Amino acid sequence: PGDAAGPPAGMQGGGGPPGDAAGPPPGIAGDAMVAASDFFNDVWSTNDGVAWRRETEHAGWTSRAGLSAITFDGALVVLGGSVNDDAAILAGPSARIYHNDVWRSQDGANWTQLAEHAPWAKRAGAALAVMGDALFLFGGECGFLADVDGVLPYFNDVWRTRDGARWERVTAEAPWPSRPGHWVLPLADRFVLFGGFRPDETGIGEDNPVDMWTSADGEKWSLLAARPWSATTSADVKYDFAAIVSSSSSDSSIYTFGGDRETFNFFDPVNYLRIDNDVWAFGPVRHAHGVEVGAAAKLEVIPDPKYLLPV
Repeated sequence: PGDAAGPPAGMQGGGGPPGDAAGPPPGIAGDAMVAASDFFNDVWSTNDGVAWRRETEHAGWTSRAGLSAITFDGALVVLGGSVNDDAAILAGPSARIYHNDVWRSQDGANWTQLAEHAPWAKRAGAALAVMGDALFLFGGECGFLADVDGVLPYFNDVWRTRDGARWERVTAEAPWPSRPGHWVLPLADRFVLFGGFRPDETGIGEDNPVDMWTSADGEKWSLLAARPWSATTSADVKYDFAAIVSSSSSDSSIYTFGGDRETFNFFDPVNYLRIDNDVWAFGPVRHAHGVEVGAAAKLEVIPDPKYLLPV
């Protein structure tokens, strides 16, 4: 998929959810799928991307996937996540265990628990972002598929902390659809939220949100005209991608790397191929009056955002 000039048209795209598989899942006719996931709590670092050093084989927090990590207040922060495979993968009762603990480290080797149980619900796949002197948490999931009433176990709440131990809820329900596997990045003194996973009503197709949202405080949100990855349908929208902000003295851009567009349609023989290795850029967004990102800066909504792919 990464060789294309953009997301293939009509791709049945999804990974948080199904993306744990390394290839097409085993046949499920008559037999439950067998979980084969391994979970880790090691920490690695590098100064050049070539030579890597293992800071610890077993951190203070337990092995998990779907955790959220960020640098905040001069330290590493890790929180949330889950262990064991989901019912959607097992084709049986879910064995996943979710976390809402918060951990801090200065060096990646020695960890201090800031909260055993934060006030936000246990979850995986949450997004984190720092604005000013506060760390914000956005959305996530505590399961992949809807319950018998059609309710997805996804979140669209926003929480804030200044020390990792004490949290306050900014909003219980933001206007953007609940989701895991998304990103929230600070751009020109505002949050920008995009990407993420949502299944359709059948549970096996995709309904990934084709939207981008912006907020100055995490409580009040505005829908941007732009669509991530120039998406025309939900099949073009990624989840579990990586993203960064690259800034100069005059402007900033968001870059995304790879991502997943798989669904829970395990009968689709090419579903597992919908994992991308492309690179996109959104921007540049110009800082107001050429100043650095700060109180005087504002986000310009670009009518025709510039997206780039590597040559």
